[in-house]
Amino acid sequence: MPYPRSAILRPAHRAAICRRPLGDHGRAAASARHISRYTTHLPLTARDRRCYKAALSQSRRPFLVADLNVRGELQMREPYRYEELEQIPGAAGLIGALAGALWQQPEEFETLLPPEPIGVRLRWRASSPTSGIATVRCEGNLASLSLLASGISAESDQATLEAFQRHLLSELRDTGFEPAFELMELTERPMVATINFRAPQEPARQLMVALADRCFAAAYFRKLGLT
Repeated sequence: MPYPRSAILRPAHRAAICRRPLGDHGRAAASARHISRYTTHLPLTARDRRCYKAALSQSRRPFLVADLNVRGELQMREPYRYEELEQIPGAAGLIGALAGALWQQPEEFETLLPPEPIGVRLRWRASSPTSGIATVRCEGNLASLSLLASGISAESDQATLEAFQRHLLSELRDTGFEPAFELMELTERPMVATINFRAPQEPARQLMVALADRCFAAAYFRKLGLT
């Protein structure tokens, strides 16, 4: 929810929000949602704005990141928050660039990730308004394949999962690998699940490939109002 610059609060409600423990997501979220209901002619102070932002931050959900190997076996699962991801060097700029591309072409696009000389490209294809598949390539070689499932529509998530499985089967054809599909056991939403295929050798490219799926997921789920 965007912060209305002209919004003002009753002093009692300002104090109540600041006293709430930030770890209590439910109460903090309720405070953030109802802020606009309690207005007077008193302007917000700097402390009020800090309290509002803290409450609003706690109302946003994390998204699950799941990394799988080429067999489809789960290697890592970890919740990420948009604000925490932004603290990683280079992530904020990458999130911004991907968010811009997503707003311009929400159904499908392909873009060269900054800085351009690195040669890492991300391609997005939506399979529904709330789910889709992202592909990252480095110098033309497939580096990762990511499924994004928002949880807004179970039917759309399932259709995207099936498309993801077909894509994985196609990639593993004639390789001798049998997909494990441990992805089916991941029910948390929103979620980005990434199968990592080939890591580049250069450290700068390794970092870009490692950040690409997470930064795109942050931009995508924020666009949907989930994070």
